[in-house]
Amino acid sequence: MSSIPAPSPATTNTPERGSWYPWYVTAVLMVAYTFSFLDRKIVDLMIGPIRRDLGISDHEFGLLVGAAFGLFYTLMGLPLGWLADRYPRKRIIAIGIAAWSVMTAAGGLAKNFWQLFLARMGVGVGEATLSPSTYSMLADSFDKERLPRAMSLYTTGLFIGAGLALIVGGQVISHVENMPPVTLPLVGQVFSWQLVFIIVGMPGLLVALWVLTLTEPTRKGKTEKVPFIELFRFMGQHRLMFIAFFIGAGCYSVLGYADSWYPELFIRTWGWDPAQAGRINGLSSLIAGPLGLLFAGWYAGHMMKQGRSDACLRLTAYGAVGIAVPAMLMPLMPNQWAMAAMLFPFKFFVGFPPVLIPSAIQMIAPNRLRGQLGALFLFGVGIIGVTGGPILPPLFTDFVFKNDAALPYSLALSAAIVAPLAFGLLWLGLGQFRTALKEAEQWYK
Repeated sequence: MSSIPAPSPATTNTPERGSWYPWYVTAVLMVAYTFSFLDRKIVDLMIGPIRRDLGISDHEFGLLVGAAFGLFYTLMGLPLGWLADRYPRKRIIAIGIAAWSVMTAAGGLAKNFWQLFLARMGVGVGEATLSPSTYSMLADSFDKERLPRAMSLYTTGLFIGAGLALIVGGQVISHVENMPPVTLPLVGQVFSWQLVFIIVGMPGLLVALWVLTLTEPTRKGKTEKVPFIELFRFMGQHRLMFIAFFIGAGCYSVLGYADSWYPELFIRTWGWDPAQAGRINGLSSLIAGPLGLLFAGWYAGHMMKQGRSDACLRLTAYGAVGIAVPAMLMPLMPNQWAMAAMLFPFKFFVGFPPVLIPSAIQMIAPNRLRGQLGALFLFGVGIIGVTGGPILPPLFTDFVFKNDAALPYSLALSAAIVAPLAFGLLWLGLGQFRTALKEAEQWYK
């Protein structure tokens, strides 16, 4: 079986690695990621009003935040990864930010389930532009010891966006949820939750313009076009490693994306309002999430300096064990404050895969395959995690327990099934990952 020729080191005309500019680019892309999660997670606080006004069930809501977003986020990631390997990445990102911002606002015009489904589908398509291009840009900007730290900075946008959506969104929703419908010019009558979509969506257009001002790093290694079949040949040479990267990390992310139901868990179980539920879920995202990301990036770099070349994948497997405990126990806590406290270790471990697996992929990928392999990672996370995380618990709630009050048991049962599977699949790829790293040393300088 033929292999992809190893690229040779390439010079770059961007600021050198020790300078400030690559970190500035990373920070701007982190802001973009913040807005993506703000637009993505605001819906989690509006389960009650949306179900009431559109007349939908728990599992139908799970389809809105899972299948509508996740499937199209996933499927569009593949061609967008191909584009990221060939065309200016900042332009791809800017177009995507503008698209998802407009489609978030379009959710405020939805009058029924299918209109909102289409709007959330559009948000997923737009957001699919961001990470494949970002992973490729960061890999061309940092050496392999600094790359996990850059990835961790970028990925803090995940928790900042989710935290702001839950804290600020909770306050706004609590303030406006009892308002009568509002009539807007050219739009007509909208409910309070629809107004929230419109307010949250439009500022992203300014971020799109900001991204266009960035200078792209020069691509490392040879940049000649590689036949598409070489992607599958490369993956075929390291099957177990890519099972770990795509399926193992996808199972891990099921646990993380099940948190779409955590605000509703506090509302149903303890009678909290959206502001209270948003505040505790948002604070745990803002505090514990970035700490977990930064720890994962720092400790992976430390492990590599100590000779653990497989640090990124090994640490992700350890994280699957770490997240299993709070994911299973948190929904079953005997009081509201014990439940709230368990959110913090849960959020700490949620951020391991988004930092460590993309870093691992970029370390072993030839330049012309980086965007596509990054997109395949997002494909696995999207099909399994983004889609499955929000839909698995309500399937148990609606079809096994057949009781809305059983949401805590549905969440705990989902975690008990998925967590051991995630650990086993991640551990499976360690040997081939070490081999691939040795093969990549000849071009990753």
